Amino acid sequence: MKRIFFFVLVSLILSVPELLSAASWLEFRSAHFIMKYQKPERKMAAYLLQHAEETREAILRDIGHTPPPPTVIYLAPTWDQFQEAQPGSEPPTWAAGTAYPARNLICLRSPRGMKGGRTDIEEVLRHEYTHLALARALRGNEAPRWLDEGFTMLQTKRWNLSRTYCLSRGVLSKSLIPLEKLTDGFPHDQDQAQLAYAESLSFVGFIKNEHGPQALPRFIRGMANGLDADTALRIATGLGLRHLERRWKAELKKRYSWIPIVTSFFSLWFLASLLFLIGYWLKRRRAKRTLAQWEDEEALADNSHPPRSSQS
Repeated sequence: MKRIFFFVLVSLILSVPELLSAASWLEFRSAHFIMKYQKPERKMAAYLLQHAEETREAILRDIGHTPPPPTVIYLAPTWDQFQEAQPGSEPPTWAAGTAYPARNLICLRSPRGMKGGRTDIEEVLRHEYTHLALARALRGNEAPRWLDEGFTMLQTKRWNLSRTYCLSRGVLSKSLIPLEKLTDGFPHDQDQAQLAYAESLSFVGFIKNEHGPQALPRFIRGMANGLDADTALRIATGLGLRHLERRWKAELKKRYSWIPIVTSFFSLWFLASLLFLIGYWLKRRRAKRTLAQWEDEEALADNSHPPRSSQS
């Protein structure tokens, strides 16, 4: 009897941190989402919940598919809580969000917990939700990683100076990663991963620009019907993957080969870096103002009425 009591007591003690952790998440609900958050993130959580509904409507128009409700979103204020929300392996330290289509789950890092306070959390949310919508459109069939990431970034229009720099450097140094190596996953090294993302976005955009806006939906429908990527591409564009990849790389060489002639690497990347830093500084200043405003409003709310939210 004492032994049974001892094991019960130990089990309860070991489960306390998990219970306390689960109890610390509050939640907002809407028609299609459950937003889990910590108390300091209440204002941002309410804002993102509304943005999530708007994102769903936009993606439904673009893709024709969205995940069945409810989609659960965790808004984590710290790296530890971001890790805690993951159902699987630990994400890369540079990740701002993760998506798990099989679980209809999105995990986001709050700008408060990101170095520099990144302000594009709305973009990250749209990006991760597009992953879920694409998985739904594919009806359980596996997409090449370059399609998954490239199509998702195309939907969120996530092209910037850093990706231009990354891709042009890959072209000029002849270090582009073959697409066949980006089928099952991306490199763990951050620089190589950034190149993989840039290549994926560029290649998927190339398919759309060269073969029209219906080429990608046809490609996705083909894969949803169980075709492999090469066959689905041939039906959608008339060309196989290797042929398309050669044409895409030839286009990249034409686009970037003039750079060393017109200017040196140093002056070009100095200008690009300067513009990037100016934009980053402006974003960071706006983020600080927004967070400060939300904190002031949170303080006023705490002194007046309790929040209308529930604990999970």
